[in-house]
Amino acid sequence: MINVYTEMTQRWLKILSSGLLAVMVVGIVGCGKSDGDGDVATLIELPTDDTIPLDLECADVGLFTETCVLDDSTNPYRNSVITEDNKFDLDAEAPSFTAKFFLWATALARGIGAPGENQFYVAYNLHLMWGASNSELTRLQALRAYRSYLDNYFDSLTYFEIPLESEIFFPQSLNLFTGQLLFDPTTATNTYTGPRLFNPDPMVNRDMASVEVGDWGYVYLQDTERFEKNP
Repeated sequence: MINVYTEMTQRWLKILSSGLLAVMVVGIVGCGKSDGDGDVATLIELPTDDTIPLDLECADVGLFTETCVLDDSTNPYRNSVITEDNKFDLDAEAPSFTAKFFLWATALARGIGAPGENQFYVAYNLHLMWGASNSELTRLQALRAYRSYLDNYFDSLTYFEIPLESEIFFPQSLNLFTGQLLFDPTTATNTYTGPRLFNPDPMVNRDMASVEVGDWGYVYLQDTERFEKNP
């Protein structure tokens, strides 16, 4: 890899496009030191193929306080600078759900910013990775990540900038979005959409989701689209 020095952080340096490439090569600030002023930006390879089943570095990768993703040689972000200020920019630049999963799992493992937000986006990108790969292991890890959100970050929020570029941010319930993704992820008005995790049939999916979250210790109130903990 070639080191390039720049005073700007998290800027794309190069995209090598080819129909045969399985990765995207981009510039991202690394953890090394430069010989001059500014940060070191290195070329890293970001995965672009979501059809490849996820190979778990450890059983709890991407969950709560587990940090094994930082030791995963396939994690392109393990040596990169990720901050609360740049993680959504990095998400927007990531070329695949797999890359986004590694980004948010790394942020979660390092304790960067709001952990509940990080956990939600780990779950959501695992969800979408499963939709592309049809890997049962990925589906089950997505469910475990959604459960980890409910168990550990039940009332966590994310923030939407409305309108864009206004620098005015409004809190949004991740509890609400988690319910939609588990129970009715394809509604056109939902902010986050994806394939149904339990069954393609909407009613069957809802019934199976109710059983699953009941086993987790929760009930989903479909009129308010909110979870409550079982007494």
